[in-house]
Amino acid sequence: MSMTTATNTPGVIARLVPTARQSWHLVLGGFAATGFYEIWANWPTQLFAGFPLEPPALVKLLFQRQFGLSVPDVWAKALHYVTGFIVYPLGYWLTTRLVRLGHPADGWLWGVVTYFIALGLLAPLAGLPFLLIGDNLQLSLMSLIGHAIFGYVLAVVFQALETTHPSG
Repeated sequence: MSMTTATNTPGVIARLVPTARQSWHLVLGGFAATGFYEIWANWPTQLFAGFPLEPPALVKLLFQRQFGLSVPDVWAKALHYVTGFIVYPLGYWLTTRLVRLGHPADGWLWGVVTYFIALGLLAPLAGLPFLLIGDNLQLSLMSLIGHAIFGYVLAVVFQALETTHPSG
């Protein structure tokens, strides 16, 4: 392999880091997906499960149980939104660089992964049952559906933006 070929071939790390435009598209996808999730969490979920999904309450429980910190509502909501706008979209980006199922399957997959992060990992750390099993199965089901659609919306918006405004 010549030196020219080695320097022109993008490395694995370069492939895992989104460009500025791709990052912006991910954030916009995250805004759209989080907006959908907020509606899902507060309206259909309330009708079906009897009460809404409350991610900020999970954040507050988690910080109280793990660190002994009382987090104000505004900061718990902010952390939830930052997760939806930035953290989960970056996770989607990394997932689609490592596992290529194709659009829109990659979005559905990432949505299900976020469900397991929230209710399979974080909920038990906050002192809640794994996936809320035994607590409220309807709420768990609505969370699964909401997260799956979150991933789908994120993928659709991101892919649409990448198609109409390609990154470099």
